[in-house]
Amino acid sequence: MADDPVDELYGLPPADFVAQRDALARRLRQDGDRERAVAVKALGRPTRAAWAVNRLVRDRPEEIGALLEAGEALAAAQEQLLDGADAGVLRAAAEASRRLVDALAQEAEADGATRDRVRATLHAATVDPAVRAEVAAGRLTKERSASGFGPEAPGDRRRSGARGAGRRAATGRKGAAGGGRGAAAARNGKDKDNGAAASAKAATREPPAPRPDPRVARRRRDALRRAKEAEATAQGAVAGAQRALEQVEATVQERRRDLERAEAALSAARARRERAEQAADG
Repeated sequence: MADDPVDELYGLPPADFVAQRDALARRLRQDGDRERAVAVKALGRPTRAAWAVNRLVRDRPEEIGALLEAGEALAAAQEQLLDGADAGVLRAAAEASRRLVDALAQEAEADGATRDRVRATLHAATVDPAVRAEVAAGRLTKERSASGFGPEAPGDRRRSGARGAGRRAATGRKGAAGGGRGAAAARNGKDKDNGAAASAKAATREPPAPRPDPRVARRRRDALRRAKEAEATAQGAVAGAQRALEQVEATVQERRRDLERAEAALSAARARRERAEQAADG
């Protein structure tokens, strides 16, 4: 991140934040930058979960970048789904972002409930553009949660809308059928007299050729172009998220090996200490 003293503040542990913030405000005031000193003095201390996410932004920039791209891909895939495309691209992008969120949460300097809040904030960054911008800035002061619908909701909304439209259409057909029966009864005598002639005339008349609407064709071409662009964006984000996930998993494996070596060294040291104690007692 940029060499900005405020950015440095948000990389500090929460316990050190207030003292360092106040010291920075004093330096700014001494330098004559009173307006900025007041702004710095008003900065809020991050919660533990917010600080952990801020650290990920600084320590894992590539993985965080892939996460933010995955959020953009999810948004594009949602638009593509609402345009009538297959839901496979959305499912793939959602799964890639979920795996990346889980891997980054495991890398965070947090545990228990704090890790859960980190995970919720990272997930919110994939579905909420405002949270995405906050996370990218690396200056969170508190954890975030997703608002609105998740990745699968647009499909659910489309299906719900289709069901509602079907019900409305069925109701309309029922009402039309009832009205038609009443009108048919009223016109029965007259229709019998001229029905045959009208049918014969209609049978010999060719239906007019439909006139193509250039606006409809243009909208369809635009929709196809957007769908292709969204698919390409989603595929790129999935590939980037997969690469970042592999890097995170490799780091996790290396840390596990470090832990195993440290535990082995501890066991050996304890054994030596026990032998030394036995020799001293002897």
